[in-house]
Amino acid sequence: MNIEKAQRGQTLKNSRRQTTAMSTDEEILKFLKKNEIISTQILHFETEQEKLNFIRKVQTLLDNKSCPKAINNDIAHILLNIELDKENLQKLKKINWDDFTNIIEKDDEDQRKHKVYENFMLFLQSEFNLLINDKTLKDKTLTTSPEKEKEHINISKDIFEKKENYNIEREQLKRSQEYEVEIEFDYTEPTHKITVQDFTLYFTRRLDYFTKLLKSRVNMDNVLRISQLKDMNNSNEQVHLIGLVAEITQTKKGHYMITIEDKSASIKCFVNKDKTDLINIIKLLCLDEGIGIIGKIGDNIIWTDEIVIPSPPNATELKKTEEEHYIAFLSDIHFGAKVFVDEAFTKFLDWINARTANEELNKIARKVKYVIIAGDIIEGIGIYPNQGKDARILSTELQYHEAARWLSQIPKHIAIIIIPGNHDTSRLSEPQPKLPYDKAYALYNMPNTIFLSNPSRINLFPKDPSTGLEFYLYHGGSIFYYADSIQQLREKGGPKAPEEVIKFLLEKRHLAPSHGSTLYIPSAQNDPLVIQKMPDLFITGHTHKLSLANYKGCTIVSCGCWVEMSDYQEKMGMFPDVGKCIIINSKTRKPRILNFYTEKYKIEGKEEKKN
Repeated sequence: MNIEKAQRGQTLKNSRRQTTAMSTDEEILKFLKKNEIISTQILHFETEQEKLNFIRKVQTLLDNKSCPKAINNDIAHILLNIELDKENLQKLKKINWDDFTNIIEKDDEDQRKHKVYENFMLFLQSEFNLLINDKTLKDKTLTTSPEKEKEHINISKDIFEKKENYNIEREQLKRSQEYEVEIEFDYTEPTHKITVQDFTLYFTRRLDYFTKLLKSRVNMDNVLRISQLKDMNNSNEQVHLIGLVAEITQTKKGHYMITIEDKSASIKCFVNKDKTDLINIIKLLCLDEGIGIIGKIGDNIIWTDEIVIPSPPNATELKKTEEEHYIAFLSDIHFGAKVFVDEAFTKFLDWINARTANEELNKIARKVKYVIIAGDIIEGIGIYPNQGKDARILSTELQYHEAARWLSQIPKHIAIIIIPGNHDTSRLSEPQPKLPYDKAYALYNMPNTIFLSNPSRINLFPKDPSTGLEFYLYHGGSIFYYADSIQQLREKGGPKAPEEVIKFLLEKRHLAPSHGSTLYIPSAQNDPLVIQKMPDLFITGHTHKLSLANYKGCTIVSCGCWVEMSDYQEKMGMFPDVGKCIIINSKTRKPRILNFYTEKYKIEGKEEKKN
């Protein structure tokens, strides 16, 4: 076992076959047993010196608390061919060896376990520069259709090198122009100290935003400030007001009282329980959202006749491009998670490289121009208690390396547009800035990646005669809040029906109309969570549920996920839609779901097979 063999293109398995096998001796067996290390195979060494080197390196790992709990010939080969310097010891410490122990015994009939093992070996080899040559990494794990000769994907090793003085803005501008991505909103405000004044301005901007929207629906000339009503008490005059909802209460007799406030004052608006149309609107109201009130003024009260919400205009026609292209949508991939579905993502890569046995799908793959990933690229660390048990790689930096190894296999003529999610290393508060280069540099160093904030707005196909399609990208941090707090949404399925929550937010024209529905950082820019206009497509993730809907000319896409159910997800009631990719034809706006997942997993105690 030596590095020269690996450099000549030998795989680990072939390397072992060509050794002059010296079986594990009594001394090594005693050493491993003493240190509670499982030897899953008879270990083979070429020389006595190699055995001594192996013992010395394992002892170093034990002293550093980064030693595998199970060892086979593949691991022994890797240990013998790497230097145990400070950097490599740190990398080894960030690997979940408990998980490796569970997959080290490969069962030829268990294809999933075999695929996980192969990719784990690929991760170790590439991280420690043990792959085939100095310029490329050849991925031996990618499968192809039976009709086609097996191909290898070349991945540049340069992407794993952090570059000094990398200019994110300049590089992203260059790529957005090259791939025809018009960026309409991308949150870029630098971090600053938050003060009380920031929150005051936040509510002022929110009121200004809703006032602008609602004035087009309420008689503009008649809108009054609440403070102007003092001289009109009991006049029974009709008034038009715009304000933020401060409180909603119900009287003993079943009537409703809405308190609204603007910059000048607040006032209560009474709604009779017999006005069923208004009661239905009230049941969908959120605190802090902006509404219009039309009613008659009494003694410090408004007798409400009409409630106006900033609902978008009705539109039924879907905007389309004249040229035919496809966009593929992914989310919640969670690279680095133990429950990541390696086999399904490999099949996705086969498809997007037009290497399937289905020529119709291959033709579609050749027309894909964009892949959009709506957050949670990696599993992350420390997102929830004891998350380390669910991660295969215990480092966000190395998880992004893993992401780059997979995503680099997408053809370079396809732009990969990425926003962060709550599992990524951006801050959890929204808006989230784009992924940080110091952690995700392997993804930035790929030539076809474009990074945006969460949320963000873009126009794709801008040079098409149609002038392109507007996309709103949002990971979905507020979805669970409204799915749980609004009764009508709970009745429709709550987080299991994310498309219904997005319809609700589109009606509100805001991603988080209630302050506190998502962790929010006040911005010196205009409120980044507003929905200024209806997009052609609204893309989201976070719930791990796949769904599609058309609403007032907008196609809503919830992307599903690429991880099976973990114990934590089961406790949270997240029953995932796994290994599916949604694609949309830009010319027809027709969606299609491609299913790459064929294994069984448990849902609510029942074994079900995903078709």
